[in-house]
Amino acid sequence: MKRLIFILITTLSFSINAQIISQFDWNSGLPTTATVGPNATSVSSSAYISTGGKGGTNGLNAGTPKMDINLIIPGSPTFDVQGIDLSIDYQRDESQLDLVKRGASLLIRVSGGNVSVSYRVKDGVGSYTTVSSGNIYSIPNDDTYRTYRFYYLPSTGVGRFLVDNVEMWSNDGIDNRDLYWTPSDDVVIGALADGSGSNRAFFDNFIVGSISTTPLPITLNFFKVQKQVEHAMIEWQTASEINNDYFTIEKSIDAKSWSVLSRIDGAGNSTQIIDYSTIDQLEKAETIYYRLKQTDFNGDFSYSEIQSVEGTNFKNKVNIYPNPTSEIVNITYEELINSVEIYNLKGELHLNQLINSNTVRLNIGNYPRGTYFLKIIGTTNTSIEKVIFN
Repeated sequence: MKRLIFILITTLSFSINAQIISQFDWNSGLPTTATVGPNATSVSSSAYISTGGKGGTNGLNAGTPKMDINLIIPGSPTFDVQGIDLSIDYQRDESQLDLVKRGASLLIRVSGGNVSVSYRVKDGVGSYTTVSSGNIYSIPNDDTYRTYRFYYLPSTGVGRFLVDNVEMWSNDGIDNRDLYWTPSDDVVIGALADGSGSNRAFFDNFIVGSISTTPLPITLNFFKVQKQVEHAMIEWQTASEINNDYFTIEKSIDAKSWSVLSRIDGAGNSTQIIDYSTIDQLEKAETIYYRLKQTDFNGDFSYSEIQSVEGTNFKNKVNIYPNPTSEIVNITYEELINSVEIYNLKGELHLNQLINSNTVRLNIGNYPRGTYFLKIIGTTNTSIEKVIFN
């Protein structure tokens, strides 16, 4: 049974079938923790996950003291793909930064507030050709997230750059030419990106897909989730279905551990537009995540992109003091604390202590100086907070 995760993106008059190879949603945990694919190996000691992401979620914050994010993801073999579909949500806080780069093979840059892209394509004789867009789009400084997306189709040689799914630039190259990834550099998110010291989130939802030309079992027009008082309305629409057995709606409160909400039969084979829907009673959680799983008659399956809505506005108040601290850190929580874990920026566990109380007093005098994350695991909820040991 193949266990593949797919994203389906419909733009203009065509659709792209891309297997997700890397995804960071920065909703919880450490900045280096991936939702899909390899974790990052390093990030600035100031960077952390904070509120202020796209659509009321959390996002990646450069933090203080002011430092470039420089989130580094191992490049090979994950990103050695023939074609690519890459997107990231960004709100402008500065005029000069690299949104995403992989050496000289791929660079999405902001210079003077203008975004551009350059990439390398195999030339058919062992070397490469560089395609450069020049200035594509002037990013408004208006505290608004926009989705910046680049994709390259190796079968047609077409590269396109879109902002909020509106095409801003394209290049029609030679058919059947793959991207060129020599040398196999690491991927860097947020080089030169310090947020001008604003201490607010400005990156969210980094997604990379490997382009495939395999026909899709379904053509998904949309999958959306909307909050309606204490319920979530879940809707999706297909334009066509091929050997489609059934759909499964899965839900999660952390976007990592999933449970089955409902199963709905598919149409088998269809060339008509079909609408599907179901509802869910919202839980007491900050955010509820949903995804659509599609299963063929032969057992193969694929997933949609993850959608989310706010829960019933239940949120524990956590208080950590002093912060920064050099010896003692105190924690108070609204609900009973089961345990506390301490991680460094590399995601290495330094402490896992059972608590069974609403208050905690930890002695961290022997810890190396630096930035750490406290994972506070309560009876029903978990909070992750940044603390500096100096």
